[in-house]
Amino acid sequence: MTTMTIPAQNKDSRAHFTQLTPGKLMGLRRITDEKHRFKVLALDQSNSFRKALKALHAKEGLAHDPDYAEIRDIKLKMVETLSPLATAVLLDVNYAARQAVSSLTLPKHVGLIVRLEASKDPGTKSEYEPGWSVEKIKKMGGDAVKLLVYIDTEDAENVKAQMSFVKEVSLACAKNDILLMTEELSFPRKGEEKTSPSFKARKVKNILEAAKLIGPHTDILKLEFPGFIQEDSASQMEDNLHRLNETAIRPWVLLSAGEKFDLFAKQAEMAMASGSSGYMAGRAIFNESFDNSKNQDAFLKSTGIERMKKLNALIEKSACGWMERYQITAQDLASSVNPQWYLDSKSKTSASSNSSGSGDY
Repeated sequence: MTTMTIPAQNKDSRAHFTQLTPGKLMGLRRITDEKHRFKVLALDQSNSFRKALKALHAKEGLAHDPDYAEIRDIKLKMVETLSPLATAVLLDVNYAARQAVSSLTLPKHVGLIVRLEASKDPGTKSEYEPGWSVEKIKKMGGDAVKLLVYIDTEDAENVKAQMSFVKEVSLACAKNDILLMTEELSFPRKGEEKTSPSFKARKVKNILEAAKLIGPHTDILKLEFPGFIQEDSASQMEDNLHRLNETAIRPWVLLSAGEKFDLFAKQAEMAMASGSSGYMAGRAIFNESFDNSKNQDAFLKSTGIERMKKLNALIEKSACGWMERYQITAQDLASSVNPQWYLDSKSKTSASSNSSGSGDY
């Protein structure tokens, strides 16, 4: 693959990655492939899993709502079947993160990304999952923290509240030396639907502005496709993707947002050709497994695996790894290590007078 030109706005970001602290760098290596690209299976959903299972129960004449054990077991089945094809899996604390670790379902070679925020309605201020924290994700062996924020960049109060939370989480990740992946989602206002012309008219701009706001406070961006694959011209979508790649001062991965697989695959192909470093997909891969409980296992082992392989082939064909994005070599990373990196301020005061640099810890 031909080395791409670093977008002008991204040149200052090169130092962010050449000087990553060891915990963040280890996490980044754990959740990417050998060419530093992201192939991430997203299984951190809570409400959508409950709704899908409740609909399946109704369809099959069952009266009871899905309980903890049912949701847990289905998630673990998906981890076991699909995660060997991923570089990392994104899991929630409620049903799957510790459960996948303790059951040995999560393969040793697959990275662990854990959702931080509580599952909230679009437009609601982001909050921590009650009792959960960045520190606890680090303690359990997580490789990265995932944070979702719903942003309306034309709503000053929304921006202020959401960005305050992003900055708080960013500082917590720095303190605990763990990688942060931040996801933006646009949302319809009161009286709108996702199909409303007013929402669609501002969505692309909102994605671009959100990426600009969040970028300086995260390590990886998880972004929506900036366009409408069934409506926009190829040239318009390519232009939007070029602008998004220029705006994103961090490596970015494409989220599936529950899109049908064939459409998401087209989005992914265009995004990878435009500078994206990979995908983070869930429902686009496994949604139809909720159509029939008797066929669920067979669906995952056939169609689910085939979809993962197809997405991975797109990544391997044209995605831009994070080291390639900033033209960073292993030597660049090695030479950035200060000999006194492990010393705190008090230790450095009593160390050799030849000590230099600020250290990471």
